[in-house]
Amino acid sequence: MSSQGLKCLHSKGKLPDLKSVEVDFCESCVLGKQKRVSFKKTGRVPVKEKLELVHTDVWGPASVSSTGGKQYFVTFIDDHSRKVWVYFLKHKSEVFDAFKRWKARVENETGLRIKKLHSDNGGEYEDSEFKRFCYLSGIKLSRTVPGTPQQNGIAERMNRTLTERARSMRLHSGLPKQFWAEAVNTAAYLINRGPSKPLDLAIPEEIWTGKEVKLSHLKVFGCVSYVHIGDHARNKLDAKSVKCTLVGYGEDEFGYKLWDDQNRKMIRSRDVVFNERVMYKDRNTQVSEPEEPEYFGPNDVSENRVLEPVNQNDEEQGVPLQVIDPIPYRDIQATQAESTVRRST
Repeated sequence: MSSQGLKCLHSKGKLPDLKSVEVDFCESCVLGKQKRVSFKKTGRVPVKEKLELVHTDVWGPASVSSTGGKQYFVTFIDDHSRKVWVYFLKHKSEVFDAFKRWKARVENETGLRIKKLHSDNGGEYEDSEFKRFCYLSGIKLSRTVPGTPQQNGIAERMNRTLTERARSMRLHSGLPKQFWAEAVNTAAYLINRGPSKPLDLAIPEEIWTGKEVKLSHLKVFGCVSYVHIGDHARNKLDAKSVKCTLVGYGEDEFGYKLWDDQNRKMIRSRDVVFNERVMYKDRNTQVSEPEEPEYFGPNDVSENRVLEPVNQNDEEQGVPLQVIDPIPYRDIQATQAESTVRRST
């Protein structure tokens, strides 16, 4: 989330545990987001009703497949609320199936129908089955002029924002490239719960649902997490948690998505303890603790070792005693004999 977004949420009292917003120079953000200086552009006002206008675009292919074997994602953005949905795909041909699933979901949530779908001239949107489905559903298809992606600017910018934020988060945490889908999904989750400029810094999720958004559950992406292990999955002598990494949130229900690096699997859980100071890249770093002084009692020392206080008054003050290995008896006899010879001469 940007520093401006954090300051806006802080001013609204949505981050009560955050005392102030002081953002230092972030190299991960520069490496993940730097772009050319933009040309001056005029803004536009969002439409007045949900699903009156929907923007969509496809991103991909990724250079590395995700943990789920995906190489593309398609976004759907509601122009009224500016909320974004992301669906991950193995092939571009799956866009039609993703659109049908998304359409059923949002129309069921709102009781409204999609009126207009705006996209570029990609072949996935020119499919005859796609066109026929939209025609029968009463959805008007709007296309950009060939060679002018600027006319699909909202979807294009959203895909760029998602990939930039995902890249920065992944670089900061040190997660491998195959976690790009989890980072993109988390970026979309945060965008929907952060201030939006076209909405005069209103929050997309609140515009869409009409309910206040809670942010107290948000944690640092890629931080080390400890997931509780139920009694049925361990014996009495096993550890009660497993060390994982936070890679996302539950969309429809409270919970976290975590990566178990040891067992190479994803875990969904709400019983998690987070260490937000340690990232995935630092998970194997061990900080040495100072050694505590060793305490001995009279019965803890063998007969060939003696205890002496460190200082003269330490014995009375209860200061831990220092263990001293005595000189063997034969060495003591030799030393006494040498002293006798020196005195006689």
